[in-house]
Amino acid sequence: MLNDEEMQIWHMWKGSFKRIFSRVIKEMTEHTGLSEGDFGVLDRIDHFGNGKLRQQDLVDSMEWTKSRLSHHLTRMEQRGLVLRKPLDTGNGVQVIITSSGKSALDDSRPIVSKAIRKYFLDQLTEQDIELITNLAKRINLGS
Repeated sequence: MLNDEEMQIWHMWKGSFKRIFSRVIKEMTEHTGLSEGDFGVLDRIDHFGNGKLRQQDLVDSMEWTKSRLSHHLTRMEQRGLVLRKPLDTGNGVQVIITSSGKSALDDSRPIVSKAIRKYFLDQLTEQDIELITNLAKRINLGS
């Protein structure tokens, strides 16, 4: 069982993350119309796949179910942000960012960066950054 202080730290951590994250997403959505999922898909295709990525790799990197991603990609296809094509090997599907998707992503990145800076990075001291970095490394090594 957690004691009161430990529970308070947990709730503060979760609450802080949720507030920062929701503010960043809100600003991005208001300015670009992209959802959190849209940005995640487009950013991964661009960053990890240089414009195209296997659908299974998207499932793995987003930590979504195949069904959730498939439904989301269908909506993104209908909006002209991505295309899906069977791989030449016949083993899987490739998701390709369209010019509209790339443009939407490029338009959203400065907004997301500005919001991250405003709501998170500008609130931190150098010592805070060092502590968060060390904590993230420990947590990521443990998973």
